[in-house]
Amino acid sequence: MMKLFARAALGACVSFIALSASGAALAQEQDSVAPQESVDSKNSDETIIVTGSRIARPNYDTVEPVIVVGSQSIEDRGFTTLGQALSEQPAFGVPGASPVGAQSSFGPGQNFVDFFSLGSQRTLTLVNGRRFVGSNTSSIFGPTGSGGSQVDLNIIPTKLIDRVETIAVGGAPIYGSDAIAGTVNVIMKRDYEGFEIDGQYGLSSRGDAEEYRVRGLAGFNFGDGRGNFVISGEYNKAGGLLYTDRKLTSSGDFFADTNDPADRYTRRIFRDRRIPSIAETGIPLVGSLLGFPITDTQAVNYFGYPEQVDGTVQIGGLDQKFDANGNLIPIMYGTPTGLPGDLNIDFSGGNGFSLIPLSNLLSKIERINALSMAEYQLTDNIRVFAEGWYSRSKGTNLRDQPEYNSGIFDADGAPAGNFIMSIDNPYLSDETRAAIIDSINNNPFSDQNFFGGSQDYFYLGRANTDLVSGQSVGKSEVIRGVLGLDGDFDFNGRSINWEVVGVYGRAKTKARNTALATQNLFNALDAVDEGVYNGGPANGNIICRPGHPESSAPTISSTCAPLNPFGLNQASQAARDYVTGIATPVALNQQWTVTASLAGPVASLPGGDLAFAVGYEHRYESQKFDPGAFFLGGPDNTPDVDENGDGDPTNDPSPYGQTVPIIGSYGNFNTDEVFGEMRADLVGPDQNIPLIHALEFKGAARYVDHNFSGADLTWTLGGRWKPVEDLTIRGNFTRAIRSPSITEAINPAQSYFGFATDPCDKNQVKNGPDPATRRANCIAAGIDPDTFGSLSAQRSFPGAVAGDSTLTAEKSNSWTIGALFQPTFLRRFNASVDYIDIKVKDVITDFTAGQVLSACYDSTDYPNNRFCDQIQRDDDGQLSFIQTGYANQAELRYKGILANVDYTFDTPFLGADSRMNLSVNYQYLDTLSNRAGAGAATNTAGEIGLSQHKALASLNYVNKDFGALISASYFGKAKYDVNEDPDFRTPNSVGDVVFINASMTFKVQDNFQLRFVVDNLFDARPPYPSPIGGGTITYFRGVLGRYFRVGATASF
Repeated sequence: MMKLFARAALGACVSFIALSASGAALAQEQDSVAPQESVDSKNSDETIIVTGSRIARPNYDTVEPVIVVGSQSIEDRGFTTLGQALSEQPAFGVPGASPVGAQSSFGPGQNFVDFFSLGSQRTLTLVNGRRFVGSNTSSIFGPTGSGGSQVDLNIIPTKLIDRVETIAVGGAPIYGSDAIAGTVNVIMKRDYEGFEIDGQYGLSSRGDAEEYRVRGLAGFNFGDGRGNFVISGEYNKAGGLLYTDRKLTSSGDFFADTNDPADRYTRRIFRDRRIPSIAETGIPLVGSLLGFPITDTQAVNYFGYPEQVDGTVQIGGLDQKFDANGNLIPIMYGTPTGLPGDLNIDFSGGNGFSLIPLSNLLSKIERINALSMAEYQLTDNIRVFAEGWYSRSKGTNLRDQPEYNSGIFDADGAPAGNFIMSIDNPYLSDETRAAIIDSINNNPFSDQNFFGGSQDYFYLGRANTDLVSGQSVGKSEVIRGVLGLDGDFDFNGRSINWEVVGVYGRAKTKARNTALATQNLFNALDAVDEGVYNGGPANGNIICRPGHPESSAPTISSTCAPLNPFGLNQASQAARDYVTGIATPVALNQQWTVTASLAGPVASLPGGDLAFAVGYEHRYESQKFDPGAFFLGGPDNTPDVDENGDGDPTNDPSPYGQTVPIIGSYGNFNTDEVFGEMRADLVGPDQNIPLIHALEFKGAARYVDHNFSGADLTWTLGGRWKPVEDLTIRGNFTRAIRSPSITEAINPAQSYFGFATDPCDKNQVKNGPDPATRRANCIAAGIDPDTFGSLSAQRSFPGAVAGDSTLTAEKSNSWTIGALFQPTFLRRFNASVDYIDIKVKDVITDFTAGQVLSACYDSTDYPNNRFCDQIQRDDDGQLSFIQTGYANQAELRYKGILANVDYTFDTPFLGADSRMNLSVNYQYLDTLSNRAGAGAATNTAGEIGLSQHKALASLNYVNKDFGALISASYFGKAKYDVNEDPDFRTPNSVGDVVFINASMTFKVQDNFQLRFVVDNLFDARPPYPSPIGGGTITYFRGVLGRYFRVGATASF
C-alpha cells in the first residue's frame, strides 16, 4: 500500500510542481484572482445553520462527523453531476444506481448515492435542509429492486451549488426517516448577483465517451435590495459505451470452474467467454430429450448417454449451427470449463455466443436542469421565499441481453423454449433441409427414433439479437416547488427564528422497451410458400400460414409478415415490426411536505446559550407504477396455476412475451411528526476551568406517526468537550428509523425468473460462514454435496415476491466518538478522526433467491426456519421455485473510522498572494455485515467496492490568475468474497490502486476563465484481474482510461 501510494504521490508532485511553476510565471503578468477562502470556524461572528441541527450557531463545529464538498471542488474537477462528486468520497460506496454498467429498464442513468454502503435507501438526501421528491421506480424491476425515496442527484444544477454537507448518523431526529447511515444536504447559493455562462467538453483518450455541458446563471436584486431573484439552467449530453469499446472488458475473460481434476482451486480465469449452446444465428436440433447442444464428453460423463443425446443436427459427426447467411457450419466448442462430469455451458474460445457485444458499459445521457429561486423581505422581520425546479432527462441503456429461445430456458414450443419449425419451411435451403432430414433418420435421439412415429419438424434454438436489441430508453421529468415564510421576533430580549414552508415535488419516469410478442412471433415463423399452400407448385412468394390467432399485444405492425430466422439479420423490416411489441411503463412519484419550526436561545449559560428548536412536519407521498399493456399481459390462460404465489391461481395475467407479467401498483402514505432539539453551552473559555475550555451538550427527539409502520420515537444525545482550546472531543448516540417504502409494504405478488448460486452445489458447499453447517444441512435435504451439480446459476428458475403491509420500521442504534484538532499555533489547520458504529435491526430485506438459500442452508436451525419453507426442488434436486419477499428479518452492522486533514497555507515563494490547500479524507472499513434471519452474520468488509482502506487526497494551488489541482483516489486491496474458501478461486483478490487527477484554471481576462481537467492522469488500469468478476463501477476510471475536459466561463 505505502509503496504504491508513494510512487503515485511522487509522480503527482512532479506534475504539480511543473504546473505551479508555469502558473507562477503567468500570474505575474495578470490581474489578481482572490483565492477561495476556507472556513475559519474560530473567527466567524455570524450565526449559521449546519446540517444536523435547526439551531443557529456561531461556527461550523458539530457533534457528528461531517464531510463537506464545496462548489469550488466540483468546479475544479469538472464534475457534470453531483453524484460524481460524492461517489469519489471514501465514505460513499457503490451507488444504488449509476450510469455505469447494466441498467434497469425503468430509469437508466439515474444516480442514487449510498453512504457507508448500507443501502441507498438508508441515505437521506435534502436540498437546503428540506426533503426532495424521489425518482426511484416503485417496482421490484426498478433501479434498486426495492423502491424507496432515493433522490437522483443528476437533476441538481451544479452551477448553483454552494456546498454539500454530509453528516454521519445524528440526522434522524432533525429530518425524520431514512437517515440511518447519514444525511446528505445540498446547500444552494443565495443572494447571487451577476451573470455567468460556461461550456465544457469532455473526451476520453480513446476518442469516445464525448460529453457536452452548457450552463448559465443569472441573478439580480430588486425592491431596493429587499429582494433577490436567481435562475440557473444547464444542458448535459454524454455518449455511451459498450463493453466492446474497451480492451479490458472486450476480452471476455471470466471466472469458471476448473477443467483440471488435479487443480487445488475450484475456479480459475478463462479467456474469451463463449456459450456454444446458444447462437444468435440459430441452432437446429432434431431431438427434444435435452434441447441444446453439448459436447460428446459432457454427454457421456454427465448423462451416461452416447454422444448424440442432445439431438443437434450433425454433418460428418460435427454439431452444426447456422452462419450469418443461413448456411450450416460446425459448432466450435472451444475449451470446456468444469470437470468432465459437469454440465457447464461456458466455454473458453470457439465460435459460441458471446455476451460482450451486448453489455452496456456506460449509458447515454441527455439532460436539462433548471432552477429558479426568489426571496423578498416583506418587513424587517419577515421574508418570503420560493424555489422552482425543473429537470428533464433521457437515459439510454445501449444494449442488453436479447430474448432467448432455447431448451436451456423452457420447454420446446414454449415462449422461451426452442422454436418448433416445419421441415418444409421455405427459407431453408435444399442442402440444409437434407442435413436435417438425415439427422432425423440417423440420430438415435431424434424424436422419430427415440419416441417412435414420423417427424416432419425440427427445433431451432436462438438468441434473438437481430429482433430486439435490448436497448431501453427512460425519460424522466421532475418538477418541484417550494414556498415559505421565515423571520424572527424578540422574546424576552432574545431573537427567536421561525419558518413555515411547503414543498411539492413530482417525478415521472417513462420507459420505452421493445420485446417479442410470442403469438405474433410464432405466426411469422410458420412461413409457407403461397403456391404450395394453395395446392400448386412453389411460386417463391413466402407468406404467413393463414388461420393463426393474432396477438392482442401492442406491436409496431398488426400485419403478419413471414420471418426468416436462419442466420443473422435475415428477417425483413416488416417481419420485425410485426413481432416487436412496444412496452411503455410509467412511474409517478409525488411528495407533499409542510413544515413549521421555531428556534432560538431561551437563556444564558456560562458557556453561551441554552437554545432550542421545536416543530411539526406533515408529509404525504404517493407512488404509482403502470407497467403498460405489453408488460401487464392478457387474461389468465392458466387459472389452475398460481404463478405469483399469492394463493389465488385465477388472478395471474398471461404474458404477451417471454417476460413474466409485471403487475402495476399504487400506494401512498402520510406521516405526522413533531420534533424538538436543545443545545446547551455549559462551559466557555471565560470560566477558566482546567481541562474544560468548552463544554456543549446537544439532544434532539422526533415522534413519528406513520400510517404504515405506526408510531416511533427517534432521538439523539451528543456533546463536545474541549479540554484545551486546540482539541475537541465529540460524540453522539442516535436512535434512527427507516419506515417501509411503498414498494416494500404494498407491492402486489409478482412472479419472476431468476438465477442463484446454490449452496448445495458441489463447488459451493465448502463456502459460506460455516461450511460444516452448510454441508450437514444439504445432506439432510437429501442432496449429495460431493456429486450434486446445480444448474441454478446458469439456467433461470421461477420465483415470486410480494410486499408485506405488516412491516415495521427499521431501527438503528448508532454512536460516534471522535476528536478534532485545530492548533492555535498553526492557523487554518484542521484534523479530525471519528469512530462510527451503526447497528440496524429489523432490517427490511428484499430477500433474493440466493439470500433465501443461504439463510436456509447456513442456519443452525435447519429446517425449522421460515426460509427453508420457501424453497422447492424437483426430483433431481434442481431448484424449481423460490418464494422471496420483504420482511423485518435481517440485521446490518457498520464499524469504521473516518479521518480528515485540511490545511491551507500561504506560499509567497511561489508568487505573491498565493496559497495552497492540502486535504485528505480517509475511511477505514472494519465491519460491514449482514445477517439474514437466524443465519450467521456475513461480513463483506474488504471485498471489491468495500475496500477496508479508501482515501482521497488533494493539493490545490492558487496564485492570482492561475489555479492548479492534483487529487488522488486510493482504493485498498480487496477480495472477491472474504467468506470464500481460500482454495475456491484464484486469484481471489485484487491489489490496491491510485487514480491521479489534475486540473488547471487560467484567468484570461477579468471576466473570462479557462480550465483544463485530466481524470486518471497516468491512465492507470484497474487492479488485476478486475474488472473480471466485478469492479467495473468501483474502478470505472481505470476502465474508461485517461479523460480530458476543457471548459470556459464568462462572467458579467
